[in-house]
Amino acid sequence: QSAPSVAPENPLVGTAWLAWDIDGRGPGNKTYATLVFNPGRVSGSGGCNRFSGALAVKADAWQASDIALTRQECGPELMKEEAAFIDALESARSHRVEGGLLTLIDESGAVRMRLVHLPRPPAQPGFIGPSFVRGLPPG
Repeated sequence: QSAPSVAPENPLVGTAWLAWDIDGRGPGNKTYATLVFNPGRVSGSGGCNRFSGALAVKADAWQASDIALTRQECGPELMKEEAAFIDALESARSHRVEGGLLTLIDESGAVRMRLVHLPRPPAQPGFIGPSFVRGLPPG
């Protein structure tokens, strides 16, 4: 007899997402800000730099912390968008998933970021980056 299946503590584990909307405006055409979820961790790209940090998720509660970034310099507009992405990630306190859309919400109830689900390519189990095409509708 097999062991009963147990739902993972964080159903986002093993998924990857692309920032679609940060603070009510979409990222620039050359920004590919991504989130990849692993047990207790979140990582990805802010558009210029790669990042990694701790993530606590319970029900709809959310807390990203100890975010560490690489220190690559990019153009001023991209650096500004990356800062907004990281700020939205760190300030989120709850989330919801509806279809292929992940929404991060801060303490005041304001939507800070919306991300679209990305299938993780089997040939590239690590970093999700610019090979993905922006412009596909969510869902």
